[in-house]
Amino acid sequence: MEFESTRRRFMELAGASATVSLAGCNALQGGDSDGTATETGSQRQSADADSATVTVVVEPDQTQLQERQQEIQSALQAGNLTRSEAQAEYRTAQENLAEDAINSFEERATADFGLTVADSVSQAGALLVTGPPAGLINTLSVDSVTGILSQATFERIRSQVRTETPGATE
Repeated sequence: MEFESTRRRFMELAGASATVSLAGCNALQGGDSDGTATETGSQRQSADADSATVTVVVEPDQTQLQERQQEIQSALQAGNLTRSEAQAEYRTAQENLAEDAINSFEERATADFGLTVADSVSQAGALLVTGPPAGLINTLSVDSVTGILSQATFERIRSQVRTETPGATE
């Protein structure tokens, strides 16, 4: 038995995914938001050699999420949970696993790559990370990391999550 998703939840996830996807494409263009380059290549390299700030996107462990879903489905089928309780438990499991992924990434980024996590938006799995470019690139070796995007993407994600979720009820 699959959990029914509400239209609002679907739109939240689709909107966040679209924002991250579009932001990734825009990040590849370089330059300012008006499309003009701000530095020459050699100037940019020397400025970036010390430190850079980017948005890192992580996702929860999908195997653990599937296991939790199966546990909840079993409880639902056994009559131990109502459908709405099962859906609430599944959402809670998603949120907890997302937080675990963020915490795990923060620990590894600090210890292994010399990075600093300045902020995060757990609903979207987005973190604002600062550090040496080599360390930032090495984050791609972390299983939970799904992408590295521009710094400006973080604020767009934060804004979108705020507009989609304030006081929303399903």
